[in-house]
Amino acid sequence: MIVFHFALPFLLLLSREVKHRVRVLAGLAAALLVARLVCGFWMVAPAFGEAAPRFHWLDWVAPIGIGGIWVAAFAWQLKRRPLLPLHDPNLRELFQSAGGASH
Repeated sequence: MIVFHFALPFLLLLSREVKHRVRVLAGLAAALLVARLVCGFWMVAPAFGEAAPRFHWLDWVAPIGIGGIWVAAFAWQLKRRPLLPLHDPNLRELFQSAGGASH
C-alpha cells in the first residue's frame, strides 16, 4: 500500500511533463482511488469472511453512491460561488498578461 498510496504518485508527480498532461493526471487520480478502495476492502473484508474474501454487490455500489452524492454536493456548492475573485483590482492585468481578452 505504501507503493500505491505514496511512492508511485510522488515519483510520477516530480516530473513536469506528467503534471502538464490532463489524461495522465486523471489516470493517476483514478489509480489512487482504486488503491484506496482496495486498501479499505483489504482492511474490512477479512473481519467478516471466512478464509476467502467474497464480493457483494454493495462493495461496488456503496462507494459509487457516496462518490455521486459528494460530486453532486460539490457541483451544487460550485454553482453558488464565483470561480474568479470578482473585485480583485489585478484581475484585468492578469488576463491581459496571459493574452486573454479583457472585459
